[in-house]
Amino acid sequence: MGLNLSSILEKNRQKVTITTINLKLHNYVHSMGGLEVREKRFSIDIPFTNKSHSDMLIEAASFKAEEAKPIRINSIEVAEPFRLLSVTPAAPVEIKADEKVNFKLEIEAPSHNYTGPMSVSFVSDATPTIHVEISKTILVRNGRRTEIETSSRILNVAKGQIFGEKVQLYKAMSYGDSAKSIEIAPPFRFVSSDPKLPLKIDDTNSYIVELYIQAPDAPYAGPLEITVS
Repeated sequence: MGLNLSSILEKNRQKVTITTINLKLHNYVHSMGGLEVREKRFSIDIPFTNKSHSDMLIEAASFKAEEAKPIRINSIEVAEPFRLLSVTPAAPVEIKADEKVNFKLEIEAPSHNYTGPMSVSFVSDATPTIHVEISKTILVRNGRRTEIETSSRILNVAKGQIFGEKVQLYKAMSYGDSAKSIEIAPPFRFVSSDPKLPLKIDDTNSYIVELYIQAPDAPYAGPLEITVS
Protein backbone atom coordinates (compact mmCIF):
# COMPACT_ATOMS: atom_id res chain seq x y z
CA MET A 1 0.00 0.00 0.00
CA GLY A 2 1.45 3.39 -1.03
CA LEU A 3 2.10 6.14 1.48
CA ASN A 4 0.27 9.47 1.19
CA LEU A 5 3.16 11.87 1.85
CA SER A 6 0.95 14.99 2.02
CA SER A 7 -1.33 13.48 4.68
CA ILE A 8 1.71 12.42 6.74
CA LEU A 9 3.16 15.93 6.58
CA GLU A 10 -0.20 17.43 7.53
CA LYS A 11 -0.48 15.06 10.51
CA ASN A 12 3.01 15.88 11.77
CA ARG A 13 2.71 19.64 11.27
CA GLN A 14 2.66 21.63 14.50
CA LYS A 15 -0.64 23.31 15.30
CA VAL A 16 -0.22 26.94 16.34
CA THR A 17 -3.30 29.02 17.07
CA ILE A 18 -2.86 32.62 18.21
CA THR A 19 -6.04 33.55 20.09
CA THR A 20 -5.20 37.27 20.31
CA ILE A 21 -2.26 39.59 19.64
CA ASN A 22 -1.57 41.86 22.62
CA LEU A 23 0.29 45.07 21.76
CA LYS A 24 1.99 46.83 24.67
CA LEU A 25 3.30 50.41 24.76
CA HIS A 26 4.31 51.90 28.13
CA ASN A 27 1.56 50.74 30.50
CA TYR A 28 -1.16 50.40 27.87
CA VAL A 29 -2.25 47.21 26.13
CA HIS A 30 -4.28 47.05 22.92
CA SER A 31 -5.50 43.74 21.48
CA MET A 32 -5.81 42.63 17.87
CA GLY A 33 -7.58 39.54 16.55
CA GLY A 34 -5.74 36.24 16.40
CA LEU A 35 -4.90 33.86 13.57
CA GLU A 36 -3.98 30.27 12.77
CA VAL A 37 -0.35 29.78 11.79
CA ARG A 38 0.21 27.24 9.03
CA GLU A 39 3.88 27.84 8.28
CA LYS A 40 7.04 27.90 10.38
CA ARG A 41 7.58 31.52 9.36
CA PHE A 42 4.73 33.97 9.12
CA SER A 43 4.16 37.73 9.07
CA ILE A 44 1.73 40.16 10.68
CA ASP A 45 0.98 43.82 9.94
CA ILE A 46 0.54 46.20 12.86
CA PRO A 47 -0.83 49.69 12.08
CA PHE A 48 0.56 52.17 14.62
CA THR A 49 -0.83 55.72 14.95
CA ASN A 50 0.55 58.41 17.25
CA LYS A 51 -2.78 59.98 18.17
CA SER A 52 -2.73 63.59 19.36
CA HIS A 53 -6.51 63.93 19.96
CA SER A 54 -6.55 66.86 17.52
CA ASP A 55 -10.05 65.80 16.43
CA MET A 56 -11.33 66.84 19.86
CA LEU A 57 -10.13 70.42 19.52
CA ILE A 58 -12.29 71.60 16.63
CA GLU A 59 -14.77 73.61 18.66
CA ALA A 60 -12.37 74.82 21.35
CA ALA A 61 -10.88 77.77 19.49
CA SER A 62 -9.39 79.33 22.62
CA PHE A 63 -7.97 76.05 23.89
CA LYS A 64 -4.21 75.75 23.60
CA ALA A 65 -3.17 72.15 24.09
CA GLU A 66 0.40 71.16 24.78
CA GLU A 67 2.07 70.51 21.43
CA ALA A 68 1.89 66.81 20.64
CA LYS A 69 5.27 65.13 20.76
CA PRO A 70 6.61 62.40 18.48
CA ILE A 71 6.99 58.87 19.78
CA ARG A 72 10.30 57.13 19.29
CA ILE A 73 10.02 53.35 18.99
CA ASN A 74 13.47 52.10 20.00
CA SER A 75 12.76 48.41 19.40
CA ILE A 76 10.00 45.83 19.07
CA GLU A 77 9.99 42.60 21.07
CA VAL A 78 7.94 39.43 20.69
CA ALA A 79 7.50 37.19 23.73
CA GLU A 80 8.31 33.47 23.75
CA PRO A 81 7.50 30.92 22.46
CA PHE A 82 7.59 33.07 19.29
CA ARG A 83 10.78 34.56 17.84
CA LEU A 84 11.02 37.85 15.99
CA LEU A 85 13.06 37.54 12.79
CA SER A 86 12.75 41.03 11.28
CA VAL A 87 10.78 44.30 11.38
CA THR A 88 9.98 46.68 8.53
CA PRO A 89 10.59 49.57 8.94
CA ALA A 90 13.52 48.76 11.18
CA ALA A 91 13.71 50.39 14.61
CA PRO A 92 14.45 52.96 15.86
CA VAL A 93 11.54 54.80 14.25
CA GLU A 94 10.26 58.26 15.18
CA ILE A 95 6.51 58.70 14.63
CA LYS A 96 5.17 62.25 14.51
CA ALA A 97 1.83 63.35 15.97
CA ASP A 98 -1.09 61.85 13.99
CA GLU A 99 1.36 59.98 11.74
CA LYS A 100 0.58 56.33 10.95
CA VAL A 101 3.26 53.69 10.42
CA ASN A 102 2.55 50.12 9.37
CA PHE A 103 5.02 47.71 10.98
CA LYS A 104 5.50 44.37 9.22
CA LEU A 105 6.82 41.67 11.55
CA GLU A 106 8.37 38.43 10.32
CA ILE A 107 8.01 35.85 13.07
CA GLU A 108 9.06 32.26 13.67
CA ALA A 109 6.38 30.03 15.17
CA PRO A 110 7.17 27.65 18.05
CA SER A 111 8.25 24.12 17.17
CA HIS A 112 5.54 22.62 19.36
CA ASN A 113 1.76 22.79 19.47
CA TYR A 114 0.57 26.08 20.92
CA THR A 115 -2.79 27.76 21.54
CA GLY A 116 -2.83 31.11 23.27
CA PRO A 117 -1.97 34.82 22.94
CA MET A 118 1.08 36.41 21.39
CA SER A 119 2.60 39.48 23.07
CA VAL A 120 4.29 42.24 21.10
CA SER A 121 6.01 45.06 23.02
CA PHE A 122 6.89 48.47 21.57
CA VAL A 123 9.89 49.71 23.55
CA SER A 124 9.86 53.51 23.75
CA ASP A 125 11.27 56.31 25.85
CA ALA A 126 9.31 56.70 29.06
CA THR A 127 6.65 59.42 29.15
CA PRO A 128 6.47 61.51 32.36
CA THR A 129 3.26 60.65 34.19
CA ILE A 130 1.39 62.18 37.11
CA HIS A 131 -0.92 60.71 39.73
CA VAL A 132 -4.44 62.15 39.80
CA GLU A 133 -7.03 61.27 42.46
CA ILE A 134 -10.52 62.64 41.81
CA SER A 135 -12.28 62.46 45.16
CA LYS A 136 -15.69 63.41 43.73
CA THR A 137 -17.29 65.03 40.69
CA ILE A 138 -19.49 68.09 41.24
CA LEU A 139 -21.91 69.52 38.66
CA VAL A 140 -22.67 73.23 39.01
CA ARG A 141 -25.76 74.67 37.31
CA ASN A 142 -27.29 78.09 38.09
CA GLY A 143 -25.34 78.21 41.37
CA ARG A 144 -26.65 74.80 42.48
CA ARG A 145 -23.98 72.21 43.28
CA THR A 146 -24.74 68.51 42.79
CA GLU A 147 -22.34 65.74 43.72
CA ILE A 148 -22.37 62.68 41.48
CA GLU A 149 -22.40 59.42 43.40
CA THR A 150 -19.54 56.92 42.95
CA SER A 151 -17.58 59.44 40.89
CA SER A 152 -14.16 59.00 42.51
CA ARG A 153 -11.34 57.99 40.18
CA ILE A 154 -7.62 57.29 40.38
CA LEU A 155 -5.58 57.95 37.24
CA ASN A 156 -1.94 57.69 36.23
CA VAL A 157 -1.73 59.80 33.09
CA ALA A 158 0.85 61.67 31.05
CA LYS A 159 1.24 65.38 31.80
CA GLY A 160 -1.41 67.29 29.87
CA GLN A 161 -3.00 64.11 28.53
CA ILE A 162 -6.63 64.28 27.42
CA PHE A 163 -8.96 61.78 29.11
CA GLY A 164 -12.68 61.11 28.96
CA GLU A 165 -15.23 61.53 31.75
CA LYS A 166 -18.86 60.39 31.29
CA VAL A 167 -21.41 62.56 33.12
CA GLN A 168 -25.15 62.05 33.57
CA LEU A 169 -26.53 65.56 32.99
CA TYR A 170 -29.89 64.70 34.55
CA LYS A 171 -28.10 65.11 37.89
CA ALA A 172 -28.13 68.88 37.34
CA MET A 173 -30.47 69.50 34.38
CA SER A 174 -34.03 68.69 33.34
CA TYR A 175 -35.70 67.53 30.14
CA GLY A 176 -35.73 70.37 27.59
CA ASP A 177 -32.83 72.27 29.19
CA SER A 178 -29.96 73.45 26.99
CA ALA A 179 -26.25 73.86 27.62
CA LYS A 180 -24.18 76.34 25.62
CA SER A 181 -20.93 76.15 27.55
CA ILE A 182 -19.03 73.89 29.93
CA GLU A 183 -16.20 74.98 32.20
CA ILE A 184 -13.99 72.81 34.38
CA ALA A 185 -12.21 74.22 37.40
CA PRO A 186 -8.39 74.32 37.36
CA PRO A 187 -6.04 72.55 37.31
CA PHE A 188 -8.12 70.71 34.68
CA ARG A 189 -9.14 72.22 31.33
CA PHE A 190 -12.22 71.49 29.24
CA VAL A 191 -11.39 70.47 25.66
CA SER A 192 -14.56 69.18 24.00
CA SER A 193 -17.62 67.02 24.48
CA ASP A 194 -19.66 64.30 22.82
CA PRO A 195 -22.33 65.35 21.88
CA LYS A 196 -20.83 68.69 20.86
CA LEU A 197 -21.94 72.00 22.32
CA PRO A 198 -24.52 73.46 22.28
CA LEU A 199 -26.65 70.53 23.38
CA LYS A 200 -30.24 70.01 24.47
CA ILE A 201 -31.60 67.44 26.89
CA ASP A 202 -33.96 65.62 24.51
CA ASP A 203 -33.99 62.10 25.94
CA THR A 204 -36.55 61.36 28.66
CA ASN A 205 -34.67 58.33 30.01
CA SER A 206 -31.03 59.39 30.26
CA TYR A 207 -28.61 61.95 28.90
CA ILE A 208 -24.93 61.09 29.26
CA VAL A 209 -22.29 63.40 27.83
CA GLU A 210 -18.63 62.45 27.54
CA LEU A 211 -16.31 65.29 28.43
CA TYR A 212 -12.78 65.41 27.08
CA ILE A 213 -10.54 66.93 29.73
CA GLN A 214 -6.88 67.89 29.79
CA ALA A 215 -5.08 66.58 32.86
CA PRO A 216 -2.87 68.94 34.91
CA ASP A 217 0.92 69.12 34.68
CA ALA A 218 1.43 68.18 38.33
CA PRO A 219 -0.04 65.55 40.69
CA TYR A 220 -3.51 66.40 41.99
CA ALA A 221 -5.92 65.12 44.61
CA GLY A 222 -9.34 66.68 45.06
CA PRO A 223 -12.70 67.25 43.34
CA LEU A 224 -13.48 67.60 39.65
CA GLU A 225 -15.82 70.60 39.34
CA ILE A 226 -17.88 71.00 36.15
CA THR A 227 -19.97 74.11 35.51
CA VAL A 228 -22.71 73.81 32.87
CA SER A 229 -24.45 76.94 31.60
